[in-house]
Amino acid sequence: MRSNYDGFTDYQPDTNNSQNDPFELLSAYIDDEVSPTERKQVQQWLDNDPEIKKLYLQLLSLQSGMQSLSVPSPPEMSHEILSENVFASVDRTRSRKKLLFWGSGAIAATIVAMVSGFLPGSNSPSFQLVETIEPNTKPDRVLVAVTLNQPAIKIPKTAVASYNSTELEF
Repeated sequence: MRSNYDGFTDYQPDTNNSQNDPFELLSAYIDDEVSPTERKQVQQWLDNDPEIKKLYLQLLSLQSGMQSLSVPSPPEMSHEILSENVFASVDRTRSRKKLLFWGSGAIAATIVAMVSGFLPGSNSPSFQLVETIEPNTKPDRVLVAVTLNQPAIKIPKTAVASYNSTELEF
């Protein structure tokens, strides 16, 4: 399918003198952005040059085509739904960041635990579950002293309640 605007490819702008460039002047003329002297020049071109008139008609058709394009309307959404969607998105972002933070912390802790377990001379509990005593050595003796007259811990005396038998009535 051939476009109505294929004629624009034949147009080569005059790069040496951009002030007298017909394309720019025609575009400004259509948008009503030219000075009175430029307006007279464009009108002379349109009256005398068929190529410029053809370019002018193509630009007019392009402008009318652009203005007739319909803009799709956004779907109707209430402000409550919009605010709920925005806050839900913020909550999802926060939960992802929190998950990333805790997940990376757990991974780092696991790596540190693994590396520290493989280091020589580490005092890891997994390597010291059982300590063996060599048969040639005797364990140190522990002396226990027991005193008979004094207890090892002072025991506080309890208060003895005194009561008068006359005060009790049945």
